[in-house]
Amino acid sequence: MNSKVTLFIGIFFLIAGILLKKTTELFFLAIALMVIGVSLKTLYIIGKAKSGAYKPGYELGLVVVGLLLLFSGIYFREDLPNFYSGFLIGSGISLKIIFVILFIIQVKTWEKKRKML
Repeated sequence: MNSKVTLFIGIFFLIAGILLKKTTELFFLAIALMVIGVSLKTLYIIGKAKSGAYKPGYELGLVVVGLLLLFSGIYFREDLPNFYSGFLIGSGISLKIIFVILFIIQVKTWEKKRKML
């Protein structure tokens, strides 16, 4: 399977799971779709790392911290004022977006170098 197809199917499943969770009572199906989506996106990143297109670096730390902030904000949503939980969730999502941007830049740079050879 083409690696970009894997990525886009993963994104589709993730979004479908989020929408299903927000709009219906099908909690377990929604979670299953989100897990499948995240797994496919992870497979895409692992495939790029194996091919040499992506060399993991400090940006993986951004993902780890971003996920910790995101999950902390979700977990403490009921206990903390909206501002603080929103700040944790927003910060986590922002760090994940920064990771995606750095990942795309690194893969595009590798593809350009490969085409020049």
